[in-house]
Amino acid sequence: MLSLPKQINVPKTLDVEAIERELALLWVQTAQDVNFQQEGAVMRARVANLMIFSPTVAELEEINATLLELSTAHPCRALVVAIDRDAHEHDIEIYISSCCRGGIESETKDLCCEEVTLVAAGKFVAELPSATLPLLIPDLPVFLWWRNSFILNDKLFMQLCRGANRLIIDSVAFLSDGLTAIAEVSRNRDYERLGISDVNWERLTLWRALLANFYDVPLYRPALDALSTIEVDYSAPESSAEMIASQAMLIAGWLACCLGWQPGRESRKVSGDGLQLNLNKGNQQIELKLRRVERDDLKPGRLVKVELQSEREAATFVVIRNEVGLHLETYATLSGETQPGQLLPVRNRSTAQLVGREMEILTNDEVYTEALLRGIEMLRV
Repeated sequence: MLSLPKQINVPKTLDVEAIERELALLWVQTAQDVNFQQEGAVMRARVANLMIFSPTVAELEEINATLLELSTAHPCRALVVAIDRDAHEHDIEIYISSCCRGGIESETKDLCCEEVTLVAAGKFVAELPSATLPLLIPDLPVFLWWRNSFILNDKLFMQLCRGANRLIIDSVAFLSDGLTAIAEVSRNRDYERLGISDVNWERLTLWRALLANFYDVPLYRPALDALSTIEVDYSAPESSAEMIASQAMLIAGWLACCLGWQPGRESRKVSGDGLQLNLNKGNQQIELKLRRVERDDLKPGRLVKVELQSEREAATFVVIRNEVGLHLETYATLSGETQPGQLLPVRNRSTAQLVGREMEILTNDEVYTEALLRGIEMLRV
């Protein structure tokens, strides 16, 4: 069963106790409405705080739908911070709402979480963090989901981070400056306690697993140890068709970190469809090609293919998204003979599922951080 969110305007006040009273009254009303429709109980559950920053009020409807789905597995207090860009000056307005889904264990229980939305414009935007942070529930983990491009030293971000344990981003549409800013945050001592979760990295989990599987086959190891070329194909990012997709950069950075490759200082070539550069490992040199291709069936900025080539061993190892984009296929070719591969469905998870997965991780992902830093280094060379 699904109960759509109700939204109640709270009088213009930053009185935390007044907001908590309004929330308590809202839960009484929510329980009455649910019990009127069906026999059962309402469970007010909050296992985390989730702050969500939106650069525009136009995204609020999408955020509400995501929270409705997210609340089943991760009931929380959601604090949605939004900027009204259509207004010249706009003092902070606060709205409260609840969203309910039928409980997992019983059809007679409704699991509900609460949402507080804060909207401002103009000079009042600077006051949003001071209005938001006091509403966090003590002794619960705090996640900050930053739904915006990333700029280093953004004052609003820096202030909201003070109350957060973990930052959730989606780098799929980030420009190179945004990726560089995230890299700077990851190694900035002022943010040491802040873990970083990138849902775009989570989308690459299956790709990384399939590429790693090649190294589990003893027959393949001689060729894999003598790689000469890596080709990474991707669809153009939505933010800039000329930019290297962040997924391509992350997978290349991850491969370079795992296998001990360093970007060379010469033979870097920018072409109309991507980038080509050399990687070094001791006396061995590997050519890395990041190439933009046309795939109308894919969302912008997604990986299309990763191919590892060994010229000396006449071998190739491929992970590719099939023509309709629903499966990932792997195969290897040794001396002209194709080896048995795999065909696995792509897990096209919703935004709520991706964010929910990141809310289950409290420790920092060092593998992601290393892949990001190496990828940025390769793009800068």
